[in-house]
Amino acid sequence: MILKTLWERYLFRELLKVFFLFLGCFFFLYGLIDYSLHMQDFIADKKIQLSHIVIYYLFQFIKRADLLLPLAILIATLKVLFSMSARGELIALQAAGLSAKKILRPFFFLGVLCALFNFVSTEFLMPASLNHLDHFREQHFKHSYRGHRKEPIHVLPLKDRSKIIYQTEDKEKKLFLDVFWVCSTDEMWRMQSLSTDPLNPIGTYVDHLKRNADGNFEKAESFDQYRFAKFRWQPDPTGKGYIPLENRKLSELLRLLVQKTKTTAYEYPQVLTHFLFKLTMPWLALLVVVAGAPFCLRYSRNLPIFFTYAIALFGFVAFFAMMDAVVILGENLVLSPYLAILLPFLICLAAFGIKYRKTVA
Repeated sequence: MILKTLWERYLFRELLKVFFLFLGCFFFLYGLIDYSLHMQDFIADKKIQLSHIVIYYLFQFIKRADLLLPLAILIATLKVLFSMSARGELIALQAAGLSAKKILRPFFFLGVLCALFNFVSTEFLMPASLNHLDHFREQHFKHSYRGHRKEPIHVLPLKDRSKIIYQTEDKEKKLFLDVFWVCSTDEMWRMQSLSTDPLNPIGTYVDHLKRNADGNFEKAESFDQYRFAKFRWQPDPTGKGYIPLENRKLSELLRLLVQKTKTTAYEYPQVLTHFLFKLTMPWLALLVVVAGAPFCLRYSRNLPIFFTYAIALFGFVAFFAMMDAVVILGENLVLSPYLAILLPFLICLAAFGIKYRKTVA
């Protein structure tokens, strides 16, 4: 059983000290930068209370946990092992008959805990956190780039999988302006304005467009005013109306993959990419232990400590940036989602696993 011996509890306690120290430092720096960017909004908006700010940064931590937890484990692993090597504790433990594999059990135990937390967060915590953060930015951030930015177009999916595309919204008159209702690849409606009232969606200056035998759209009929009784609105049609794939639960993405009737051929690779990404990234907490530990278990008078830290940090950031990039490749089918997401992770696991096996086994 893990942590039943005195040396395991000692190692785990030392690991937790460094882990929480760096985790707190990393998130404090992130929060400080984020607060400096949005300070004007926090001060100017009188509706924002201290509790709102606390909840905002709690959700920010949940959002960034997939990055912060593995990074803190990586630094903690290097720090504890280098310190034990410098004090001769590693040699003493191995002289007592403990293999390197047993010595690393507390490190893997912490990695498993962090991986489980990220899985639970992906399913239960992160979707609500990301949606709350998006809503918070829309409501309160007026002076920052995100709050001041205006999107060129807005897409509002309906329940029947058709989409309403509009340029601007007049909230006082409750109208969408410069609107297209895309029913299918062969049919769409164009209108000057559309009422946002779900019970009475009336369009003005409406053109009904259909694709002809030559493959071009042509006007089939026109109306000065037209009531769209066939609309099947989402529960909150005047709000965001669509939850991005990165904000969805792992189980919800799995349901979309299993029930293919709920996803189009265009959406399926996007759903599969985000599902594989959310399924793979929590294991990074274990990968960093496999990658970092062998470089700290060498016995030498001149261990390249600074060089190891530098390479580890650079490699971690590069890996995370690469995974963000391959998500885009998988979404757009430049690469198969399986290759885009799983291949980089498996290559790193194989490369560092061989080094780990040679050093620890």
